Amino acid sequence: MDRGRHERRQHFRSKGRPGRVLAVKFRADEHTAWIAAETRDIGTGGAFIASPLVQPVGTALTIELTLPTTDQTFALPGIVRRATSGADGGMGVQFVGVDVDVLLELNDYFASL
Repeated sequence: MDRGRHERRQHFRSKGRPGRVLAVKFRADEHTAWIAAETRDIGTGGAFIASPLVQPVGTALTIELTLPTTDQTFALPGIVRRATSGADGGMGVQFVGVDVDVLLELNDYFASL
């Protein structure tokens, strides 16, 4: 990759993305307790969930969140694709099998930012 192009991309990604930090809760199984966390980045395809309590790669999760523009709680199924432990740890989660109406609601919110 061209170095100049890479530097521009890196600069772009280091900028803050307002509205992309949301309070969420997640759990790996319906019989486990909910874990409160927050996203560092979220989009219609997935999110990075900051949490010291990470799940192994490949774990299916349910993520619940409420957008600032609505009082409705959305349940999003996802799969852990990346996990980093430690103080700055968290999980990269891909949303899978999300209802179309929920995707449209998320897309509308992110487009308004």
